[in-house]
Amino acid sequence: MNSVAASVLMGLLVLPAYAQEPSAKGVNFYSLESEIQLGQVAAATLMRTLPIVHEPKLDAYLAKLTAELAKYASPQFAYSFTVYEDRKPLGLQWVALTTAFRMPADAFQGLAAEPVAFAGGPILVPLSLLADAPDEAEFAFQLAHAMAHIALRHSTRQATRQELQNIAAVALKVESDHTLAGAAILTSERVAVQLGMLTFARQSELQADTVATGIVAAAGYDPEAAVRYLEGQPPADGAKPPRVFSAHPTVDRRVAAVRAALEKLPARGYAAGTGEFDEVKALAAGIR
Repeated sequence: MNSVAASVLMGLLVLPAYAQEPSAKGVNFYSLESEIQLGQVAAATLMRTLPIVHEPKLDAYLAKLTAELAKYASPQFAYSFTVYEDRKPLGLQWVALTTAFRMPADAFQGLAAEPVAFAGGPILVPLSLLADAPDEAEFAFQLAHAMAHIALRHSTRQATRQELQNIAAVALKVESDHTLAGAAILTSERVAVQLGMLTFARQSELQADTVATGIVAAAGYDPEAAVRYLEGQPPADGAKPPRVFSAHPTVDRRVAAVRAALEKLPARGYAAGTGEFDEVKALAAGIR
């Protein structure tokens, strides 16, 4: 293997091996301007196929709630929220349209468990999350979690990692074409790369949980709602710890991350609320 290919590959493999935490800093091939544009295009493409819900009262409520949350999120992005009907089968053809510039990494694969955040600001909100939310604080946490993914630029950092890994894969393929041993190495490295991407996805979820906890607390919502929401989720892949092919951490790991964030918050009372939650939840539940 030539030295350039070896150097690139080893640099990539170190990342998943040491479970480095995603952050808003570090290597990113995408400018803020291109990130916003790509996310808007990806979201618009998907929305042309999804059953979008247009209900004035629901839209007004969502705008009011998210405007308050946005005061405490990164001001680099303008967050927009669109509700879609997720209680009917979406079809596998839509999954292919959602593979880039969005978080979580496994969005639209199975039941909707959280809003889908696209690079630069667009967020798609499953109607069932509002219809089933026990209180406004838990729903606010779900929205803040999506905003945190955007603020931390997780989708473009993930895309950057994928591009770096593609460069290394091309270099490896050139070397491996000549020997069976080289082909075996290429296959094993591809598996390692995929596992590394899933490690990054799991860490992104933990970081978004942490940041979202701070957002809801700053907005005046009880941050303990984050714990209640997470404890109501099924374990990732039904396994503890998560299987290596899961894009989500276990519930226990997510709860631990939130509790660590709670310990850093100052003592205060939480009494925020729009006063419209019960009415809008009933409206969401009745939409068919």
